Amino acid sequence: MNDIGTLVLGIVISLVGAFINNFGVVLQKRQVNIKAPPNQTEKTVLDIGTFFKDPIWVLGILMQTIIYLPFLLYAYELIKITLAAPLSNAGIIFLVLGLMLLVNEKLRGTHEYAGVIILIIGVITVALGNVQGDATIAGFMGALSNFWLVFGLILAISFASLLPIFRYKSERRLMFYGILIGNCYAFVAISLQWLVMGITEATHPLGGLFLMIGIIGAVLGSVVGILATQEAYKRGNAIYVVPFVQVTVNIFPIIAGVLIFQQVIWNPLFFWIGIISIIIGASLLARFEGE
Repeated sequence: MNDIGTLVLGIVISLVGAFINNFGVVLQKRQVNIKAPPNQTEKTVLDIGTFFKDPIWVLGILMQTIIYLPFLLYAYELIKITLAAPLSNAGIIFLVLGLMLLVNEKLRGTHEYAGVIILIIGVITVALGNVQGDATIAGFMGALSNFWLVFGLILAISFASLLPIFRYKSERRLMFYGILIGNCYAFVAISLQWLVMGITEATHPLGGLFLMIGIIGAVLGSVVGILATQEAYKRGNAIYVVPFVQVTVNIFPIIAGVLIFQQVIWNPLFFWIGIISIIIGASLLARFEGE
C-alpha cells in the first residue's frame, strides 16, 4: 500500500476506534439513566452487579476496552502516535452525538455548537498535516537522549502539578488536575507506540522488552489517569479540567512522535491548526466528559 493509502486507512481506523470507544460510554450512560433516571425525586442506589446483568451495559464496557483496542493499535501501526493520538482524542465528537441521539442530551449554548463545528474542522485539518515516518526500535534507540528529555519533562510537570493540588482548596487546583491527567494519558499514548513496536518487531532482540514496557506503561498511566480524573470531578466541574487535559494529552504525544519516534509533519500549518482546533473544540464540549 502506498503512503497515501496507508495514511487514509490509518485515519479511518483511528476514527472507527474512537467511535467504538465513545459509543461504549454512551451505551453505559443510557442504561444507567434507564435504571436510575437522573431527574427522579428519590435517588436509586444500584449495586454494580445489577449492571453486569445488563447485556447492553456490558457491551458498552467491552466496546471501551476489548473491542476498540485492536483498532487503536492498528492505527498506531499505520499512522503512528503523532497523528493517531490527536485523532483518538477528537473522539469526543462521537460521545456528544451519541448522547444527543440515544440519551436525549442537548447542546447548551452557542459555545457547544461551536465546539462541534471546530472539532470537525480540527479532525479534517490535522489529517491534512501529512504526517509520515516509521516508528522503529532502531530509530527509538538512536533518539534515546530525546526520550529521556521528553520523559523527564512529563515527570517534572506532573510532580510540579501535585504541589498546588494538595495546597489549594479552591477550583484553582482543577487546572493542575487537568495537567496531571493529560500527562498520564500522554504517557499511555507513548506506551502504546512501544507496545506496537514490540509486536511488529517481535524478532528484534529488544522486541519483547518493548512489548512488556508498553503494556506496563499503558496500564499504569491509565490507572493513575482514571484515579486523578475521579478526584478532579469530585472537586469541580469538567469545564475547569478538560481544557488543560486537552493541551498536554495532545502536545506531548506529538513531541514524542517527532523527537522520539522520528516522524515528520510535512504540512505543519494544517497540522497545528487541526491540533489547536481539537483542543479548543474538546474544551468547549467539556460538560459531556464530566457527566
